[in-house]
Amino acid sequence: MGKRILCLVASVAALSTQSVFAQVRSEYFRSLSADLQANGGILTQKITAIPFSINYPDALNATQSEIKFSSGQSMGYDFRLGYYFNRKRSLGVGIGINYYQQKGTLALDTFHIEFRSSDALYPVFRQVISTTRGIKETIISKSLNVPILLRYKKDFSDKLALTVDAGIVYNIKVQNSYETDARFDYEAIYKFEGNTPVYDNSPVPDASSYPVTKANYLSHFPNGDVVHYFQVQSDSVGQSVGLNLAPNKKSGDVKYKSGSLGYTGEVAINYMVVRNICLRAGVYYTAQSFTNTSNNNALRLTDTKYKDAAGVSTVNYNSMLNEMQTAKSSNYGMVLGVRVYFNRMAWKVPADDVNRVTPAKGRAH
Repeated sequence: MGKRILCLVASVAALSTQSVFAQVRSEYFRSLSADLQANGGILTQKITAIPFSINYPDALNATQSEIKFSSGQSMGYDFRLGYYFNRKRSLGVGIGINYYQQKGTLALDTFHIEFRSSDALYPVFRQVISTTRGIKETIISKSLNVPILLRYKKDFSDKLALTVDAGIVYNIKVQNSYETDARFDYEAIYKFEGNTPVYDNSPVPDASSYPVTKANYLSHFPNGDVVHYFQVQSDSVGQSVGLNLAPNKKSGDVKYKSGSLGYTGEVAINYMVVRNICLRAGVYYTAQSFTNTSNNNALRLTDTKYKDAAGVSTVNYNSMLNEMQTAKSSNYGMVLGVRVYFNRMAWKVPADDVNRVTPAKGRAH
């Protein structure tokens, strides 16, 4: 008889333990959520840059306008996991992975530089490079980030809730691609001491110098054919001269330093369309600061003229992205997505009985 009583007590204890475990497990899963969402909006950037002129030897008469960013657009995708830790499931934490593809335009209105150079004909002369018009680059930036968030949720009804997420964003990787429409005039000023070429380092060229420039030619021949003049000079005296020259490479990639920190915030309305599945719509804001590498900062915008086998002249080109030291980005817009709450028990009972599945007093979402 005593053995039967002990077995009965053990059975009741086991069932009670299993019931408590089921409640705890259900409560745990009701506190977990997963978000899959897309966001799109406007991108702005504040750029800190160094002038290209510091990378040219013995630079003279350098003129460069400020680099401006405009027409910024952003599209992103998020996957986030969240855990609400209090009994009402109103406070929580979250972590996820975020991908951004952003687009914009960099513009440089003016660029002029005179510096010491050399070519196959002359070991030293003054190279003069100017933009024939403003330079524009179409920039596409792709980045991968990890948001770490604090979460708040306010239930208005069984189906409607407000959620607020805020926290930091850690950048894993960022890469920029560019495409440019740049064009350059390559002019030259030659000076000789006897038969020896020397560098004229005076801002105003010496009267004895031989300038191959548009200004000098048109001052003597206002109605002359300056294009033909430069073609002749390029074939004889100045192989490093030419007008309206395009880059030999109009597109490329520039990497920024990864590992930067930013911050993000999001406010959304959640509507439960199916048990434990919510549609979400709201607004977001993300701010990040990216740093360029010192190796990129040492590059020149352009400094060398080439001529291919067909006789077509081009020049080298390094993106304006290389001049940038920091880019402070602000990205804001709309977010749309889906949230799923992992309450397995809530799928098995009527919606009105959801709160009786566990001892918690919060709603299903």
